[in-house]
Amino acid sequence: MKNNDVIQVVYTTEEQTALETNLSALEDFAAKNAPNLNAEDRQQYGSIQDTNKLLVNKCKTLMEQNERLIPAFVNKEEFQHDYDARVFIEKTLLRLESVKRQLEDTKILLDYDNYQDSMAFYRSVRYYANEQEEFAIPVYDELKKYFPRKNGSTSEDQTEE
Repeated sequence: MKNNDVIQVVYTTEEQTALETNLSALEDFAAKNAPNLNAEDRQQYGSIQDTNKLLVNKCKTLMEQNERLIPAFVNKEEFQHDYDARVFIEKTLLRLESVKRQLEDTKILLDYDNYQDSMAFYRSVRYYANEQEEFAIPVYDELKKYFPRKNGSTSEDQTEE
């Protein structure tokens, strides 16, 4: 017998509650200072990308070494606050992207397991319905809607050959 169970994951109620609580705290933290940019704003402000990030880093270093060259309209303290916050957010985003990827990978395997088991169930129901088992026919009629006919056979039948 095939083992369709490629991943085994069980989250306790306590784990789910803890995650929900921590996600809520993270959402609250982000919302505290996060602007809500529309598509136009995102286009206008854009992203400085890596090359310009290097420029910002170099200017920060040179501004620290040459304070007399900083224009009067550039607030050095505000620049430092913005810089530190950006570095913090950037590190946080990298960590969140890693967590997101791990959760997506887990979901992919869970979806795969569920689909394989669902297909095994469908094939079993189809078998019993073809054997004219009364209890299986309404279930089969419900499930076969997910396999529209193409060229006289169901798409699921085509994948089984």
